[in-house]
Amino acid sequence: MKEKIATEFQEFWTQAAGKVRAYMFCACGNQADADDMTQDCCLRALRAWGQYNGKASRQAWLFGIARRTRVDWLREQIRENTNKEAQKPELKNEASVEETKENNIKIVWDVIKNLNEEYSEVIHLRFAAGLSYEQIAHTLEIPVGTVRSRLHRGLKAIKDNVGDRENGP
Repeated sequence: MKEKIATEFQEFWTQAAGKVRAYMFCACGNQADADDMTQDCCLRALRAWGQYNGKASRQAWLFGIARRTRVDWLREQIRENTNKEAQKPELKNEASVEETKENNIKIVWDVIKNLNEEYSEVIHLRFAAGLSYEQIAHTLEIPVGTVRSRLHRGLKAIKDNVGDRENGP
């Protein structure tokens, strides 16, 4: 029986781990911390595997656990009052296409980090984790319409903020 559970969980985790890690990376911006949170989420999910009740998809259930893991990590960071995100000095050399693309991606993620948490969380779950609206609604315990409106407002805020940065102060 335990072998069946272990095999079932391993198959599920193999499919979901990349999305969980992407979600965790969005929360912290640091590979090492994202890996730690992903591992913690895996252990929590394994311990709770038998408690899955089938009301939602396994993926939505897992992202509920991932969300709580992320919140616990953020609380710990506040308690420790540390900033583990390293700032790299910007080089003033002529930017290549790849550097420009990377810089644009960084600008968007910086804007997302500064969004209202309700918007950024829905954006992370939708685009980093690839969850459906219904899965996000179940994970956050909110109606699907609220997911849609938060996503719309969050994306509009990103567009407005990125436009402001491009146009300058």
